[in-house]
Amino acid sequence: MRKRYWTLAALAALGGTAIADDEPAVTSSDQYRTSGVALAAEVGTSYRGFADNTLVMPAGGELGASMRFLTSQPVFGEEPVRFTDLALFGLTGRWSLHKRFEVSGGVELLPKQPSYTDEKVFQSASLGIRTPLGQRAAVGIAGAGGHLLNHSGMWLQQALVVEWRKEIARVVHFDLGLGASNIALTAPGADSAFLTEGTLAFRAVARAPNDVWGGWIGFAYALPILSNGMDPTTGLELDPQPRLDVRIGNVVAVTKQWDLVAELAVVDRGDLSEVQTRLPIMNGGFDQVQVIFGVTRHFEGTRSQDPYSALQLSQR
Repeated sequence: MRKRYWTLAALAALGGTAIADDEPAVTSSDQYRTSGVALAAEVGTSYRGFADNTLVMPAGGELGASMRFLTSQPVFGEEPVRFTDLALFGLTGRWSLHKRFEVSGGVELLPKQPSYTDEKVFQSASLGIRTPLGQRAAVGIAGAGGHLLNHSGMWLQQALVVEWRKEIARVVHFDLGLGASNIALTAPGADSAFLTEGTLAFRAVARAPNDVWGGWIGFAYALPILSNGMDPTTGLELDPQPRLDVRIGNVVAVTKQWDLVAELAVVDRGDLSEVQTRLPIMNGGFDQVQVIFGVTRHFEGTRSQDPYSALQLSQR
């Protein structure tokens, strides 16, 4: 419990010094000034941030809903999981808090699954917090948890990520993220297992000059650092492998309040033929292709008028 308090205290200190950067940040277009996800219910930066070039939401909040269609080779039985066989419905919320923090949370439900599976409708929940570091970076911590596949056990995840943004042209920027993630598998009457990974993510983003559109392509690499214990669902010792995910997507700000999002993700996790290299988790626990469609509703808040505010990370 003390470690959690120290983590929150460290984030508070970071937020208090977030405007120490010597270079002023220039605000984005007033027309779209109100704004600015891989395992399970990951909650990252706002999609609107790809369009208006922000890492931490400067003011207000947003509510989002998405449908995530999963396809894969045979993993639940002898049949492959085809498009529309399995879908996850996600709800997320995000709010700018006290001018230095962005808090977020989400849940994932399972409204559609193959007839030969019997997974729980409520799949996972997550909670996160982000704060700026200077004018071009942000740090976030997040936690998530959910049900194991075909089992009464649970999984828990904690993650720490530092993200840095570099604008190379007025409408193009690069994002680089470094972090660590720890995943624990627990079940009644069984010993717990855990996996710790170091993570690296890169993303190239292009956006329209008026901040109404953003498109991105990127990859995420994860390297196992520590692992121990038996998977409660199989009784086999975890044998994690390096991972490489690829994502490509678009976000369109159709109005000041509404965004539409579409993303394609190729998610890597072990080998389907080697069950000990996978994790018993629906979203991201095994090799899969995801097609995501989403909509976001934004809510205006009181925006800081400080010209040196680090909450707006745009460098125009």
